[in-house]
Amino acid sequence: MDNFKKRKPILAFFLSLVTPGLGQIYNGQFKKGVSYLVGFLFVYLVFSFLLFTYNGLIFYLIVVLGVYLLILIDAVRGANKLKAITLKPFNNWYIYLIIFLLGNVVMLSLLRWTVRNNIARPYKMPASSMAPTLLPGDHLIADMRIYKKPQRGDIIIFEFPKDPSKDFIKRVISMEGEKVEVIENKIYINEKLLDDPWGYFEEAGFAKKYPASEAFGPVVVPKDSLFVLGDNRNYSMDSRHWGFLDIKKVKGKALYLYWAKNKSRIGMELK
Repeated sequence: MDNFKKRKPILAFFLSLVTPGLGQIYNGQFKKGVSYLVGFLFVYLVFSFLLFTYNGLIFYLIVVLGVYLLILIDAVRGANKLKAITLKPFNNWYIYLIIFLLGNVVMLSLLRWTVRNNIARPYKMPASSMAPTLLPGDHLIADMRIYKKPQRGDIIIFEFPKDPSKDFIKRVISMEGEKVEVIENKIYINEKLLDDPWGYFEEAGFAKKYPASEAFGPVVVPKDSLFVLGDNRNYSMDSRHWGFLDIKKVKGKALYLYWAKNKSRIGMELK
């Protein structure tokens, strides 16, 4: 009789809140709880490919949070329905703790793998060097999959050559083997005027301090290198000032805004 214990719905809810499926294990449903935990991790990982578009991000959040909510509801309903159970060997606090630790280590590992290394990563724009495309405080998602062939016009995230601890965001203007020259803020690639819809020339800024802001080159972009500029040309520290970018330093490509002070810009594709 001592092993016959009531199940508390609030505790079942809390346990599944901290680790999906743990509430079911508390309810004496070990296989169901483990299945829910594995299923949640599977959904979290498999649907991560949806992060590459804003609509996909919204759908991803709906799916993941929906599965999470269903697991919570099932844990509470199970505790209410069962009322009390005969305690099993796994109905001990240290078993719950082990499952909590293992489950969250796996979830955090998946988060790091998908968001920081191989899938997508959030960034916050700290300055105005990419205005008006990117404004200070903008939050964006970047594609962090293997990105070896940036194209002209791509907005890329890369390791700043002068300080590897910092990530910079600029736009690709010229690739290896191309002759690039800037004359009175106009860009010439292989002596042909580049259609430059991205250039924005806010007054003052680096133009007063660095003559290269308005004139640069001509130079040929070395092998495996890029010439990158900020859209806000008078306020951007870029290839005109610190040189070419080694393509191996490129980490990813900016995709879209998932948050911005101006709510009408949320979801905007970055081109």
